[in-house]
Amino acid sequence: MSLALAVGAWLLLTAPAGAAPWPGGTEAAIAITGASNDLSGATWNPVSQSLWVVRQNRTAWEYEYDPSAAGFQLIQTLVLPTAIGSDIEACAQVDHAATDQLYTLDEDNGRIARVVDIGGTPAVDRVWNLLVTNNGNALPPETGGAGPEGLEFVPDADLLAAGFRLPDGTPYTGSTLGMEGLMFVGHQIDGRLHVFDINPDASEDFVNHGSFLTAANEIAGLHYDRSSKLMQIWHNPASGNSLEVSTLSSDASLGTIDTLTLYDSAMPTGNLEGIATVGRASCGEFGAANSDRVLFLTRDGGSPNLVYFANFPCDCTGAENETEFDACTATGDLRGGCACLDADLDGDVDCDDFDPPISGQCQAAPVPTLGRPGLLYIALLILIGSVASRRLRWRSRRA
Repeated sequence: MSLALAVGAWLLLTAPAGAAPWPGGTEAAIAITGASNDLSGATWNPVSQSLWVVRQNRTAWEYEYDPSAAGFQLIQTLVLPTAIGSDIEACAQVDHAATDQLYTLDEDNGRIARVVDIGGTPAVDRVWNLLVTNNGNALPPETGGAGPEGLEFVPDADLLAAGFRLPDGTPYTGSTLGMEGLMFVGHQIDGRLHVFDINPDASEDFVNHGSFLTAANEIAGLHYDRSSKLMQIWHNPASGNSLEVSTLSSDASLGTIDTLTLYDSAMPTGNLEGIATVGRASCGEFGAANSDRVLFLTRDGGSPNLVYFANFPCDCTGAENETEFDACTATGDLRGGCACLDADLDGDVDCDDFDPPISGQCQAAPVPTLGRPGLLYIALLILIGSVASRRLRWRSRRA
């Protein structure tokens, strides 16, 4: 092997994760009435074990899994108050234990609203209109049908652990207005991820920290997985759907979110706009295999309007999760978030780790692996061997 090839091997070993095909399998429909168009937002609550979806006209539905029917069944349908706005494109829950609260995003007005008592008589108790200039930044208004469409909350503890930096590069030291985390808004214009520190106790009190570029020029939905500490950014441009997964670091380039994985081929089709995923604690539940979990998407037009995928892999990042997976595979217990050993030690359990792919075909026993140090050692040996071979050839020519 030449020196160039050896260096190339080194670069491959240290390169960031790139594009990958869709790992979630085929879609299954969830029956929903009155959502033939404009079904845009979704969020999963791991405490109530229920899925919320919202439509543009302020209608909201809640679903839970029915084991006897082996599917997701409707719990309730609500019409949310007019004060939230008229073009609802996303929803989120900040405190999962506060199951009676739902945050919504109005695309036309750039408005976040908090709705309380969603299990009884819904009422709006706080609103934040984000289009005003604040801290030198302003959320772009809806233009030509393109506006804010994704909404998600990320706790301070996760942001600090990820080494999160604000879009201008300032190290993040924690929220200051009482929500104990930041609200992220995904926008269809330029695919930017906007960042807000919001006061949950006072309407219109917030700080706009600016925005990040992402891997595509449009964002249609957001889901933050608190169990694996990853943000799922759903892109739905005219060129085709893709799913970007990020730790929310921005180390590679100032003002651009780092991409851990980009699923961009063999993707689900249609005008899919909302995304939600069950956490790692629910791997192997709701009809998924032990190594998989359920991911939901909403379709704005076309049929079916509400779908789920039961083969989305249970991924992980970080040394703590690596240790957990080692223990799981050693005992053969793959439940409760345990998937498979991260065979290539890239910090992510994904389809690259196993052949056949991990999705739906996870093996209980650890797969032998050299790990990154071993691979680097081999690359070094190849490089040394290449240099030695060149010296021998040079000596033979001189002789």
